[in-house]
Amino acid sequence: MTRLSLVREFWDETPCDGQTSYAFRARLRYGKEPWLQPTLVRIATTYHKILEVGCGQGTDGVTLCQLMAAGGTYTGVDMSAVSLHSARAAAEEMAGQLHVKPVFLLDNAEQLSFADNTFDCVVSVGALHHSESTERAVAEVRRVLAPGGATFVCLYRTLSPKVLAAHALRALQRCIDGALRQERSLYKITRSLRAGHNWGTALDECFGVPILRSYTGREMRMLFSNFASLSLSSHGVGLPPLGINRWIEGSGSNALGYLWLAEAMK
Repeated sequence: MTRLSLVREFWDETPCDGQTSYAFRARLRYGKEPWLQPTLVRIATTYHKILEVGCGQGTDGVTLCQLMAAGGTYTGVDMSAVSLHSARAAAEEMAGQLHVKPVFLLDNAEQLSFADNTFDCVVSVGALHHSESTERAVAEVRRVLAPGGATFVCLYRTLSPKVLAAHALRALQRCIDGALRQERSLYKITRSLRAGHNWGTALDECFGVPILRSYTGREMRMLFSNFASLSLSSHGVGLPPLGINRWIEGSGSNALGYLWLAEAMK
C-alpha cells in the first residue's frame, strides 16, 4: 500500500475524536481546545465562502455552519469516507440550528478538486501534518484561495512538550516493533482503550497514524513563504477537558502550545 493509502486506512479505522454524536465530539473538542471556538467565531463572522481541508467528522464544520450568516457557503473535504459519513450525520443531527448547509466531499489535500481563487477563506485544523507532502498541501491551499483571502492552518509545533513526547513514544514503538518483528505494536494496545474516553483518539493517533510531522517557527515561515503575510501563534494544551485547559490557555497564545496557528493572507 502507498503511504497515502495507509493514512486513509488509519482515519477510516480511527475517525478523529471517535465515532459518536456531534454533541459529544464538540464537548470533547472544545473542552480540550478552548482557544478554538473563539477562532471559529472570528472566521465565521468574517468570511462567507469557506473551505475546510481535512474536515474529519465535521465537528468544526458544523460549528462554523451554526455561526455563519445565511447566504454563506461551507465545503469540507477529507480523504476518509468513514469520517465524511459521520460528518454528514452530524449535519443532519444539527440541521435545525444551521444557518448554512454544509457540503462534505471526498478529496485529496495535495490535489484539491477546485478551481484557482475559489474561496475567501481556507481552514485546516490539525490535518496537513499527516499529509505525504505538507508542502504540496499548503500550495494547494494557496491556489484555491482568492486574492486577499485568508487561511487558518494548524500544524504540530515541534518544541512543545506534547509533540516531543509523541515523537519519543513513536521512536519507542519502532524499537519494540523491531524487537518483536511486528508493526505498530503499541497502537494495538491503545486501540483497545478507545471509544469515548476523555483523551479522544490522541493515543491512537500518536502510535497509529503513518505520517506525523511537526515544525519549528522557522520551518513554518518557510512553509508559508509564498503568502503575502503570515502571523504565527501557539495554542493547545492537549489535556482532557477538566477545566485546567482554559486556565492555562487564557485568551491568547500559549507558550507550551502543541499547535501552530498560521494565519496567512494571499
